[in-house]
Amino acid sequence: MDAVKHSPRAAEPAGWPVPCGKVTTTARGRCVARADRDAEFAEFVRERSPRLLAFARGLCGDPTLAEDLTQGALEKAYLKWHRVRATDDPTSYVRRILVNHYRDRLRRRPWREQSTDFDPGGAPLDAAAAHRLDGDDRPDRAASVADRESVRTALAGLTARERAVVVLRFLEDLSEADTAAALGIKVGTVKSACARALGKLREAPDIQGLQEAG
Repeated sequence: MDAVKHSPRAAEPAGWPVPCGKVTTTARGRCVARADRDAEFAEFVRERSPRLLAFARGLCGDPTLAEDLTQGALEKAYLKWHRVRATDDPTSYVRRILVNHYRDRLRRRPWREQSTDFDPGGAPLDAAAAHRLDGDDRPDRAASVADRESVRTALAGLTARERAVVVLRFLEDLSEADTAAALGIKVGTVKSACARALGKLREAPDIQGLQEAG
């Protein structure tokens, strides 16, 4: 009895992966399924991690923290990949995990109402998002790389909360309610933070330059 009780096999949890070399139909099928899952997830990471990292950097303004947030989100996504891959938009699912990690960090450290060190090069921004931020009614005005870089740079003047709201509302196109839920704050707080942020952005020299050029 002691030999069975203390054997390595007896200590393994139910469903523990069986080595692929073991010749049984069940074991071989399990290995194939695991290999397929790993290959699919690896492809997801290759294709989506740059965008997720850019989103994280735009969200928190800290390149080091952004890497931690992205890594943590991907690790959690891997553990529940069967659920993630079944969603309509796996990238949005993982992004939400990332936001939750960031929100948990902020719960442990209250929102700072001063501007933080910010690396504007990491903020995700496409032409449509730049158009929504610079206030120009002509979408093509925001389409140039230079215009988008100007809006990215202007984000550096926002507080942590304002930047998070702007990134989620305008760069990721979430609703006010979804933004509030993602950050764990009230919808009214989202509205006020968004109004302050847009006011600052439209007064920023880089953004004014865009509007005057139009």
